[in-house]
Amino acid sequence: MRPAGILLSLVLAASPAAARTSGGVVDISEDANDVDVKNANEELEELQKRIEHGDIPKVQFEFDSYKLKADSFDALHIIADIMLRNPRIKLQITAHTCTIGTAKYNQRLSELRGASVKEHLSKNGVPPPSMHVIGKGFREPVADNGTEEGREKNRRVEFKFLKRWWSAVY
Repeated sequence: MRPAGILLSLVLAASPAAARTSGGVVDISEDANDVDVKNANEELEELQKRIEHGDIPKVQFEFDSYKLKADSFDALHIIADIMLRNPRIKLQITAHTCTIGTAKYNQRLSELRGASVKEHLSKNGVPPPSMHVIGKGFREPVADNGTEEGREKNRRVEFKFLKRWWSAVY
């Protein structure tokens, strides 16, 4: 069987500039953290283009496993480098699966795959508290699970750079 390919999907999360007043003048400039997130997401977009063109392999796992394939390391090292150059940003790692297997099994597999990515990034110097893993199982498909091509697209890991955890606001 073919290895389970995980498409590196990008979800941009650059925050709009916060409006502040200074002496009656509204300042709509971005704070440094907003700029860090915007720049990091631009680098992530460039990585996605390189993956789509075949210059860098996508994030992949062994079949029916959460063990990362060695081909995934190039993309993950680039993400680690972005994180290390921008220590104030956070990384949300969201892992997805296709519909082969039960919902419970795929939920756990997505959580383990996300944790595997986080562990690899951590071993490359990214502080674990700056990363958050979400396992979605097969709840959010991007393609038809009725075809192998669709299932392959649904097996993916999405990365989103944030300036803070939104739940920390509440």
